[in-house]
Amino acid sequence: IIKNYLDKNFLAYQLDLSKRENGLFLRKHKIFIPSTPSFIILSPEGNTWHVEIMGEELNSVAGILKTLQIGTDPKLRDAAKLVRYQQGERQPDLLLSTAFYTRVTMDTTQNIAIVNEYAKAESPENYGSELNFLLIQKAMLDSDNPIFSYFINHLPAYFAKYDSAMVKQMAENTLMSSIFASRARKYSPERIQSIKNDLAQLGIPAKQIAMRFIVLEVLIDLDQAETTKAVTRINNFYEGKPIPEKEKAFWCKQLTRKGDTSSTCPLP
Repeated sequence: IIKNYLDKNFLAYQLDLSKRENGLFLRKHKIFIPSTPSFIILSPEGNTWHVEIMGEELNSVAGILKTLQIGTDPKLRDAAKLVRYQQGERQPDLLLSTAFYTRVTMDTTQNIAIVNEYAKAESPENYGSELNFLLIQKAMLDSDNPIFSYFINHLPAYFAKYDSAMVKQMAENTLMSSIFASRARKYSPERIQSIKNDLAQLGIPAKQIAMRFIVLEVLIDLDQAETTKAVTRINNFYEGKPIPEKEKAFWCKQLTRKGDTSSTCPLP
């Protein structure tokens, strides 16, 4: 039934994500697939109309047909919902749909704006809802919003309801997305410490947390022209032990990047 529908309405392909060329295809179209099976529906011109991650509720003949029909509907597909958001519509279900869509189409800036708008409109008593749990799991790229704050501060309640390993991974994914974003170099010391505290709540050892932050914190020091502070931070990180040659070369490049090529590396 599905094959007949596809043959009649689509040029259909199956992508094996273990093959490099398929990963390059998705990267070219700025599509992120967090899990399989998934359906990507492109326009005849190659624009991404709709992306559906097929959970248990959709992974059936009826569910797949419904997904394909929605994906080609000019009013219902994800791309159309994003246009409605851009035109000023702000219904909660629309915000959720566009949050998921901007996550899988790698539009980080718009994703964060949409998630924040949704979080501000949501009632605090609903922060712990199953729908908001799904939002964190599938769409949230930044930890700086009240729904994530509720989530990270009520972990025991989530552990009791969901698989604890999955809950921890969800929280870690959002926190690490916050760290590795280009905007992280503008974070205040308080924001950085808050993320460190949240990672510690997940049981991540202090040394591992320091390892995840050292590059970011050194780059922030250098952005603020505080080279001495950056050198001290690096030396403290290695606890007085010799810095491995490749790592030292990396740090020296960062520490001298604003000087001339003959600048002396300040590391011992």
